Amino acid sequence: MTAVRVLVADDHPVIRDGVRTGLERDGRAVVVAEASDTPTACHLAEQTRPDVALVDLRLASGGHGVDVIRYLREHLPAVRILVLSQAGPAELVAALRAGAHGSVSKAATAAELAQAVVDVLTGPVLPAELAAHLIGALRQETRALTAREREVLHCLAKGYDNREIADDLGITVRTVNRHLENIREKLGHRRRSELIRIARNHDV
Repeated sequence: MTAVRVLVADDHPVIRDGVRTGLERDGRAVVVAEASDTPTACHLAEQTRPDVALVDLRLASGGHGVDVIRYLREHLPAVRILVLSQAGPAELVAALRAGAHGSVSKAATAAELAQAVVDVLTGPVLPAELAAHLIGALRQETRALTAREREVLHCLAKGYDNREIADDLGITVRTVNRHLENIREKLGHRRRSELIRIARNHDV
């Protein structure tokens, strides 16, 4: 198996050294670039095209890992992103919404870190407590919807297009569009696929 190529963005040299040493000792991944701030992380990602980016949320010069995550999602969507942090659930949820594919604690062992790097290549990596917090946050958000908006979201979950939603609910397509825009604003999600996922996961 080819070693997973990893970029590490963290403003503490000791953390970067520990990550590199641990991954190299494990043998399943290799660090190809290290950065302490947002501009350097984005530049090195463009240069090295890693498989996985390990990104701390607090970087040098007041930088924030979420900016790195957004850049990678927009410019290098093939890169899988793991938050490497001791941040609280709210910050981690914000990072996931920005495009991160999971999170691993700085307290993880070398084997646990390497396993997370490997696992994120094929799916999300979410500690149990973070997954529970994320589900709770989404459920709280959906409660802010009106009854009609929940009906529209339920139709989305069934795979209806806007015309089918309008026919099912007895409203115009223009009204459906307006409800969808309101839903996007309330839930903070712009993509239709993300709205469908929320509706199906939480039985809206």
